[in-house]
Amino acid sequence: DAFDDIEKDAAHHEHVNRALVRNVERGPTADSMARLPPPGAPEVVLLGRSNVGKSSLANALLGRRALAPASPVPGRTRRFCFYDVDVPQTAGFRLVDVPGAGFAVDNVTQALEGKSAGSAVGKVDSWRSLVLRYLDVRESLRVVLQLVDARRCLDATLPEADLSTLETVAGSEAIKSGRAAHVLVLTKGDKLSSAESTRAVESLKAAAAGVYGGASPAVVLTAAT
Repeated sequence: DAFDDIEKDAAHHEHVNRALVRNVERGPTADSMARLPPPGAPEVVLLGRSNVGKSSLANALLGRRALAPASPVPGRTRRFCFYDVDVPQTAGFRLVDVPGAGFAVDNVTQALEGKSAGSAVGKVDSWRSLVLRYLDVRESLRVVLQLVDARRCLDATLPEADLSTLETVAGSEAIKSGRAAHVLVLTKGDKLSSAESTRAVESLKAAAAGVYGGASPAVVLTAAT
């Protein structure tokens, strides 16, 4: 292949993605369901734990190094963040970065209902309710990218938080109606050996197949951190 000698570093991938994505603009943000912008262009949503690599993946997909704020500190994404993406010869789409589970907004229940959250468990439950409501009612949603830390998939049992999110997405109206596709994205793959990466993919596929009662959704391994 004529491109075998090209180093596939971050700058290279950014150059390729910039060629595919004509323009990206930061769209509106929202700290509650009531403040979401009206449905419009097809939406691709990023879901996962805080610090799982959502913002890093968003930047990689869009070919921009710092469009979405990425931080080693969990909970940098505290709102629904919309990015309007212009792709040549298509209608474009919206990438939606959702607050991460557990650390997301200071008070997830407040974002959902305008009340105070009591405990950490209450926050996580409220986060699930927030996500499920978005998945159920968002008419423009077309793809759900659920991000899972590959290092957490080396055991036979998927961590409870990731399994719960998987069950939430699989049981949502968006997926059951066929309105949206569910794609599982393993992040931080660069921190695993080849054998570990294979094990992580197979473990996640098995967990997803159990939830869906059959074939697993697509599983993609990335180095997003």
